[in-house]
Amino acid sequence: MLRKTFLQRLAMIGGAIVLIPSGLLNSCTYKPEPLKNIEDIDPALLDEIGETIIPATPGVPGAKATGIGAYMITMLKDCFREEQQKLCIEGLNDLNRKCAARYHTPFIELNPDQKNELLRGLQEEAQNSGEKHYFDILKGLTLNGYFSSEIGMTEARAYEPIPGRYISCMPLKKGQKPWAV
Repeated sequence: MLRKTFLQRLAMIGGAIVLIPSGLLNSCTYKPEPLKNIEDIDPALLDEIGETIIPATPGVPGAKATGIGAYMITMLKDCFREEQQKLCIEGLNDLNRKCAARYHTPFIELNPDQKNELLRGLQEEAQNSGEKHYFDILKGLTLNGYFSSEIGMTEARAYEPIPGRYISCMPLKKGQKPWAV
């Protein structure tokens, strides 16, 4: 082998050794794909948001068990005006950017403490802003969807399919679930 050919190949290998790790590291950083419309929303993301708002407890499944993500997408598509849909889409893009900036990972992969911290921050942001905030929409959809689902009505609340007589003012015992009526 000629000395010139050897030095050229050595330089190429050295350059590759320097460039390949930086290319691999860049490919490992989380960069969220912006959502453009409701069809782009991943139901699993909304399931995780719902589960963070209404988590599973011993004996009672959380919002994720009700399929809350699919419910939220259906409600957004069918029942919300275009400006509210855009607010939600822009809000989910904002949530994804915050996850990328703070944790370098998508919301779905965060641990429960990180998810709670992020959503508490969004709730404070929503309370302090004078206008409609996307977190209000997501939280409202989660609560409505969960408590109108079979799980929410029968397992999270005390459910009596055929109630006895009507008692308008009945005290609850300590630890008793609210009634589903």
